[in-house]
Amino acid sequence: MLSARQLDVMRGSRTIVAGVDFRVDGGAALLIHGANGSGKSSLIAALAGLLPPAAGDVSWRGMNVRDDPARFRRDLAYIGHADGFNGELTVTENLRFAALLGAHAARIDERDVLNRAGVLPLMYTRLNRLSQGQRRRVALARLVLAGKALWLLDEPTEAIDDAGARWFAACIDDHLREGGTLVATTHRPLPVDAARTRHLHLERSAA
Repeated sequence: MLSARQLDVMRGSRTIVAGVDFRVDGGAALLIHGANGSGKSSLIAALAGLLPPAAGDVSWRGMNVRDDPARFRRDLAYIGHADGFNGELTVTENLRFAALLGAHAARIDERDVLNRAGVLPLMYTRLNRLSQGQRRRVALARLVLAGKALWLLDEPTEAIDDAGARWFAACIDDHLREGGTLVATTHRPLPVDAARTRHLHLERSAA
């Protein structure tokens, strides 16, 4: 369970997200909506611990994440606008490097995930030779392979086609059925089970 209480996020001297409250249980999703400049990406970054909140608290499984950040990171998988790859390495090499950092669940079949993602034929291709959409598919495959309980995603289906979006929607369904938690920003609708989904709408701050 991930929760936020009276969370404020600032950029420079400007408050861009103020007083956010929510709770998302295991097996559920929270989708964050709002116009450009409403603070969606900053909120996700703050939830992931990449941007310190100006006020308020974030808790994971009943514990303030500031009290045990290492435990929180072990359960967390985050994808922002940048995919975080080394462009000179192949798809396989990038995934192997992620596995060395602990971002790979041994129980998950790598080839099966890459095949379902539509990038198995690209395993030995350097990332800098892939299109933006192909890179995003690889990033989402790496997310699935990590097997983490909490997914924090900023526009996860950006740049991928409809087939890729349908594949990732199935991945989300599997993640939630297994008790995982999802928080995502999105302009593009994610076909997540409505019964499992809550929505948070951010307004552009005047502060």
